[in-house]
Amino acid sequence: MDEKTIKARVFRCNPQNGKQEGHYESYEVPFQEGMSVLEVLDYIYKNHDSSLSFYYSCRIGKCLGCFVDIDGKVALACATPAKNNMTIGPHKKFNLIKDLMVDFS
Repeated sequence: MDEKTIKARVFRCNPQNGKQEGHYESYEVPFQEGMSVLEVLDYIYKNHDSSLSFYYSCRIGKCLGCFVDIDGKVALACATPAKNNMTIGPHKKFNLIKDLMVDFS
């Protein structure tokens, strides 16, 4: 039986290395019904690129730390269902630290 996969485009940028311009990288991730965007990011981190930076704490929408831009709308990664061909970027109203991680202070 073939495993269903989805594609996700994820913003990558490291201003601390002097790179102000970011780019999007595409990843294929095994999909399971009910999977969240946070689970997609976690899979990418664990299986494709451990240099990916993003933040989460509670995984249940209470800490509000995993706000990201998903297809042009700000949402919690832990509470947003994953879908094929989604684009994930940093919250644009805060200063970028690296990749999807921003300074909320």
